[in-house]
Amino acid sequence: MHKRKKKEGVKRRSNSPYWWVSYTNSSGQRVERSTGTTNKKEALSLRSKWVTEEWNQQVRGLEPDRTFAEVTYMYLQGTKKTKRSHATDIRKMRPLARFFPPELLMNTLTGKAVRAYIAERLNDGVGNNSINKELSLLSTAIKWCNAELDWDLPNPVAGKRLPVVVEEARCLTVEEVKELLQSANQAKSIHTRNYFPDFLILGFNTMMRSGEMLNLTWDRVNLVDRTVTLRAEDTKGKRKRLVALNDAAYEALLRLRRVADEHFPETKWVFTHTRPRCRGVQVKSVYGVWAKAVKDAGIDWCTPHCLRHTGITEAVHADGVDVGDISRLVGHRNLNTTQGYIHVADDRLHDAVAKMPQLQ
Repeated sequence: MHKRKKKEGVKRRSNSPYWWVSYTNSSGQRVERSTGTTNKKEALSLRSKWVTEEWNQQVRGLEPDRTFAEVTYMYLQGTKKTKRSHATDIRKMRPLARFFPPELLMNTLTGKAVRAYIAERLNDGVGNNSINKELSLLSTAIKWCNAELDWDLPNPVAGKRLPVVVEEARCLTVEEVKELLQSANQAKSIHTRNYFPDFLILGFNTMMRSGEMLNLTWDRVNLVDRTVTLRAEDTKGKRKRLVALNDAAYEALLRLRRVADEHFPETKWVFTHTRPRCRGVQVKSVYGVWAKAVKDAGIDWCTPHCLRHTGITEAVHADGVDVGDISRLVGHRNLNTTQGYIHVADDRLHDAVAKMPQLQ
């Protein structure tokens, strides 16, 4: 008589190098999850551990032990395909991983341990806002595991945010933008001059975010209609947006297109390196060349995002421009957000009240 082969509850998937296991959780649902290992014996051991934890939770009412490594791994893997900020999450998780040992039981995480982390980061000279972002990520990871995996972990991170003084973002003057542009055009490296001046021009004139520009591909640039299409997945607000190009922005894209045609006509990226060692590679960051340009221009420190603030401020003060149109152009859901980007210099305040109608 043929003997049926016993099901082991582990299997391979064609799109994954790891063993996957399946079992029934404490809620009676069938669960499939990656073991993160290519060793079948280890995969079987993990499945046995997880089945035992589910049994303890269902029959004995015991919440299984969850380690820091398990919580962070499950969160980062579970949100990898849905969060545009996945790479940022990994960067923010690193100081947390240096402080909290991977075997730390999150079931026993206390407010005292969180405060110790805060104290160490403050001692390292890290600002309150950066610490808050790291704590927020840990709190979000715990909440995600509780909601998506039906865990029941405590969250002592909640309520531990440090006070932050909200300062108005830096807005450049038009003269400062011109000085930055001059600095970029005089960069020693031809490879920097091949793209960075046009990055500044596009940032100021289109008011696009740095990431929106650096991730821009040629198939979304219409040089005939003079428009750039940003898909929902390209934008912070997850909304499709059409960006109109003025003459300066249009000419900047023409120059970038000529650079591409000369060096790598098949590239899909608008901003691409021309250096021999990374020829044809997408430009993913401008912080190095930005810092050099700011220093050489001799202006106060600012970030690439200041171009967006400056562009919006100048646009809403242009003659005949409606702030609602600018709000839609830059992808804001409401005017309040746009108002936060508008910086009014003292002389403009005086000009505004001087134009009031005379009563006598």
